[in-house]
Amino acid sequence: MPRELQIDFSKVRYLTPCQFVEKLSKELGVRGVVAGENYRFGYRAAGDASDLVKLCEEYGLEAYIINSVMDTNQISGALNSIDGKERGQVSSTRVRYALHKGDMKYVSELLGRNHRLILMMEDQERFTSERNRLSAPKSCLLNLAPKEGLYENCSVLIDKNVIPCRVIVDTTDIHLECYEVDSFSCVTSQDLKILGIDFGSPELDGVQIL
Repeated sequence: MPRELQIDFSKVRYLTPCQFVEKLSKELGVRGVVAGENYRFGYRAAGDASDLVKLCEEYGLEAYIINSVMDTNQISGALNSIDGKERGQVSSTRVRYALHKGDMKYVSELLGRNHRLILMMEDQERFTSERNRLSAPKSCLLNLAPKEGLYENCSVLIDKNVIPCRVIVDTTDIHLECYEVDSFSCVTSQDLKILGIDFGSPELDGVQIL
């Protein structure tokens, strides 16, 4: 069963490319890596994808280099001012740009799936819960929320259960409103560590700016 590890960036930021791969192999027990063709790593981005392949071979790791996926939407001009390396490829820069605009259909096209917010549930005393509404501060999110607004056709994922809802994002909090009374009672009553929030069907998704 694969394990998920979190590494403090401050502990690896000054490693050379060789030291970084050595750490993956000897300390973390990594057996293979996947990276994009424009991937750079090591202190001051000294290593590139070809260096990664060579070092992985030296340390007995499998290395898989993935070609860039190009974005069919023509918004490169808007992104050039943000990222000078922008070549029209799908990237985290483009995803963040689409989230900043609140364009969830575009986000889904870039990701190849719906955007999923991950909400940490370990600090539930900071949450407020009503019969069909759950609110939490943005600081409890593990990833990036879209711009402030009202998002329809969303869903909350609890184990194998899917609860339809809409999402309201404001300056400080995220609010989940389900369509049935007491739908969120199972959320606060269970010992959940995280909560997944899917941002709807690309065909139906919309946003109303608050």
